[in-house]
Amino acid sequence: MQSVAPTKSRVWYKEPYVWMLIAFPLSSIIVCSFLLTVAINTKDSLVRGNYYKDGMAMNEELKWDNKARAMDIRVAYTIKDNVASLTVLNSRLDMPSTLLIKFSHPTLQGKDRDSLLQLKPGSRSYQGFIDSVQDGKYYIQVECAEQSWRIRGEVYLINGESHSL
Repeated sequence: MQSVAPTKSRVWYKEPYVWMLIAFPLSSIIVCSFLLTVAINTKDSLVRGNYYKDGMAMNEELKWDNKARAMDIRVAYTIKDNVASLTVLNSRLDMPSTLLIKFSHPTLQGKDRDSLLQLKPGSRSYQGFIDSVQDGKYYIQVECAEQSWRIRGEVYLINGESHSL
């Protein structure tokens, strides 16, 4: 009779392939837990908070844009050392006493800036204080609430350079 040699059996936790099979699902669970924690603990930065209300006001805002276009309003502006300067270049309007200029960053609400500009006596120029504006891409809006018009544009803003709308 032949005797069969006993096979050496290993315990499962000493097999490297078992640990390799466990490592893939375990690593995905760890990564998903981390991403879920980050998603729960960080707040989304929305540029505008109430999209429905903004959508309802769209027609009124378009009237303001059309009025500015009909009046042929053009401006040149400069931001330098926290001072916003704006000059009305070509328009058929009585010069309002104040203008509001807004710089909206495309993605980060914390970088949005606005300033109320006052008319310099005897000129077509306005000036006002504005918080520090970092160089970069912005959506600009100049509006006059008392005359119901606004002009808008997009600019790559560099401190000290003059731009026009």
